[in-house]
Amino acid sequence: MGETDSCCKNEIRVALAGVGSAASGMLQAIELYSKGEAQGILHPALSVYTPSNIKVVAAFDIDCEKVGKSVSAALFTRPWSLTKYTEVRCDVVVQPGLLLDEPRFETDTRSSELESVVETLRRSGAQVLVNTINSGLNRSTEAYARAAIKAGLAFINATPTPVATSTDMERAFSSAGLPLLGDDLLSQIGGTVFHAYILSFLNSRGVRIKQTYQVDVGGGLENRITVEQDELRLHKRSIKTSTVTSTLPYPVKAVTGTTEYVDYMGNNRESHFEVVGVTTLGAEVEAEITLRTSDGANAAGPLIDAVRAAKVALDKHIGGAVEQVNPYLFKLVRSPIDPISAQTNFLRFFEE
Repeated sequence: MGETDSCCKNEIRVALAGVGSAASGMLQAIELYSKGEAQGILHPALSVYTPSNIKVVAAFDIDCEKVGKSVSAALFTRPWSLTKYTEVRCDVVVQPGLLLDEPRFETDTRSSELESVVETLRRSGAQVLVNTINSGLNRSTEAYARAAIKAGLAFINATPTPVATSTDMERAFSSAGLPLLGDDLLSQIGGTVFHAYILSFLNSRGVRIKQTYQVDVGGGLENRITVEQDELRLHKRSIKTSTVTSTLPYPVKAVTGTTEYVDYMGNNRESHFEVVGVTTLGAEVEAEITLRTSDGANAAGPLIDAVRAAKVALDKHIGGAVEQVNPYLFKLVRSPIDPISAQTNFLRFFEE
């Protein structure tokens, strides 16, 4: 069987809720992978699925500048677009999305009703709905989750809105026999996972951490919304701090979170870390580190993995939160664990 036949047989049909930088990162990475450029792809194959098996069959957004355009064109609509690393071939037309919250940004919007979105999902034949809309649009995210249930799709929630960690939502997906992945996507090499691995490494080398902090400065719409909304900023700080400190077997003073928006940084982010601990004889250990990354590119690998995990969960007839997968790919989870154990459980999920 040729590569094309294999891709058709194992096709994963995806619908996008939000056609922004995260979706752009994922689709550009898939495009490059199909051209033989697999740099940065942590898992070229998971079960029988490769990145090339992922096919977008429906897309939704509320930005008038994107609605009505092909996904290929909408991905690069300025001013909030990710850098173009490669052309994306996708003729699917972006449909009006769900908007049940007050918009967090200045743009003309165009929205649709829940039943219209459900009907589009059904007609498209989508199997997985990937939600990457902006943080803070809680009611809209919940509506997309309900649309996934009505249309019979697995749901991936990349936003901080509690869905997989919501008792009611988890019960609804479990009753429907549909997989639920989330919440709040963990970047491939973002500040939170970088911080968690630093603490895990130091702890494994006998350093007892006394205190640590992480502050993020960045551009892009997501950072702007976070900084301007105090409730959202504190919610995301709580999620990040919990994720980072869960790597240690003891309590520690820790603060993490986005602190400032810098418009000219675009889709980029700069994270600053300080870690203070003690080791043999009570000698103090201090580390100060700066990490510079691109948000959209950082989302690509984890989203590609999440889509394939959702499809495998569908194949296994798993309903509800996929607990073997979520701690590896997301920050807000029911039972946080250290990153090494999370990775082990994630890979084992595809072997069973």
